[in-house]
Amino acid sequence: MVKIIALYVAIGALVLLARIAFGMAGSGRPFGPPRPVAKRFLTSREAAMLDALERALPHCRIHAQVAMGALLAVPALPGRKRHIGDRNAFSQKIVDFVAQDRATGNIVALIEVDDRTHNPLRDARRDAMTAGAGYATIRIPGSVRPTFHEVRDRVAALLAPSGVTLATPMTVGD
Repeated sequence: MVKIIALYVAIGALVLLARIAFGMAGSGRPFGPPRPVAKRFLTSREAAMLDALERALPHCRIHAQVAMGALLAVPALPGRKRHIGDRNAFSQKIVDFVAQDRATGNIVALIEVDDRTHNPLRDARRDAMTAGAGYATIRIPGSVRPTFHEVRDRVAALLAPSGVTLATPMTVGD
C-alpha cells in the first residue's frame, strides 16, 4: 500500500514538472505572461494623417508613434542620484508624430492629433514637460480631416525656412 501511494506521488510530481516544463500551470492556463501578438501599427486615420504630413512638410522627415523616452532624458543634477521613477514619468508616453528637419536633423515640432480620448489638462502638463526640453507641440483637433489641404493649414508654422525652430508649444484650434 505504501509503495502504491509513493508511486502515485511520484507520477503526480512528474506530471506537475512536465506541465511546468511545457508552460502549463495547475488549471491548464499558460504559465507566465501571454505571448505577445502583432497589432496594427497605425489606424487608417493615423496613416492618412502621416501621408498628409509628409506631403505638407516635404522638408521634414515624419516619424510616427515615437516613445518620449527617445526624445527626453533625465538630467544629471548635482547631489541627486537618478531614479528609474524619474524616467518613468515620460518614457512610456507616445508622441503621435515627430517632424525632423531633413537638412539639420533637428526636431522641428511634436505633432499630436487630438481625439475624444485626449484630456486637455493632461495634454497641457505633457506639453509643458516637452516644452521644458525645448520642443514645440502642435495639436491638431480630431475634427480635422487628414487631407493635404487641411493638414497643411494646421502645420503652416512649420513651413518656415530650415533652421527656424518653434520655441514654444502651440495649440492649433478649430
